[in-house]
Amino acid sequence: MIVDAHTHVVVEKHYPAAWWDGLAELFSRHFQMAGREVSADTVRQKILPTFYDPEGERLLGNMDEAGIDVSVLLPLDYGLALGDPAESLADQCRWLGGLQEKHPKRLVAFTTVDPRRRGSAEFVRRSVEEWGLRGLKLHPAAGFFPNSRETYRVMEVAAECKLAVVVHTGQIVYPLKSRFCDPIYLDDLLVDFPDLKIQAAHLAFGWRDQLNHMGATKPNLFTDFAGWQRSVAAGSEYFPRALREALDHFGPQRVFFGTDGPYLRGVMKEADFIRLVRELPARAPAGISFQEDEIRWVLGDAAANFLGLLDVG
Repeated sequence: MIVDAHTHVVVEKHYPAAWWDGLAELFSRHFQMAGREVSADTVRQKILPTFYDPEGERLLGNMDEAGIDVSVLLPLDYGLALGDPAESLADQCRWLGGLQEKHPKRLVAFTTVDPRRRGSAEFVRRSVEEWGLRGLKLHPAAGFFPNSRETYRVMEVAAECKLAVVVHTGQIVYPLKSRFCDPIYLDDLLVDFPDLKIQAAHLAFGWRDQLNHMGATKPNLFTDFAGWQRSVAAGSEYFPRALREALDHFGPQRVFFGTDGPYLRGVMKEADFIRLVRELPARAPAGISFQEDEIRWVLGDAAANFLGLLDVG
């Protein structure tokens, strides 16, 4: 089984305009660093629309092409930081629940909410009871700390409903703020909610060494390497070494494959990402080794077990 444990189905009206503007500026700078003059306006008008997927059809097509059995859909609430988008958070989450219901064997949809919103804990409960959503995604870069009093109220509901929780960790693009995303702020939650399973996204990017040590000491902490395609595409030993270190600290049952799709599809297609991970036991750089069984866990069995999709031994 192949599970994409961290992806998105992107609808333009689900995100604030400031998010799209910031992303356009980022892409424009990357093009310039590569020697191509592509303006932010060009990115905004011609490139970003290729991400939009209002019916989920692009996502499902890419899953089929890559051989991905299940994708975990993570919505995002940037509204308090960047301004609310055109479509309400309730409508977004209701829509995701409907998409999951339409493709129950392929899609697992999470809810999201900024804990500082009035009624945030009740919103999470409603997401589960009314819309059938199966996990909670939090994005602290919107301006809150994961160990804040507001977050604890939301986590109490997540624990009561036995939800899987994904929290963004690591640096984040402008105009969001990275300082809220240091994985150390998960430590309080991991101790105070020992039965809650928390997935720290992205190997925490630049904070991965700290995350690894937390993974070795907190058994309810999990991680994914979504968003690492640039490092994979570079062909150096940086990604294999990062993955090896994560496996050594967490164990293969707590490290998940993810794409952060669709944003990095232009860097590396999902099928190529999976192929390169799958080939690591045979083609890892000198001095780094992987076992076939480890890669089986990483590519799907670990996330499937985390989500309760199947029992694996």
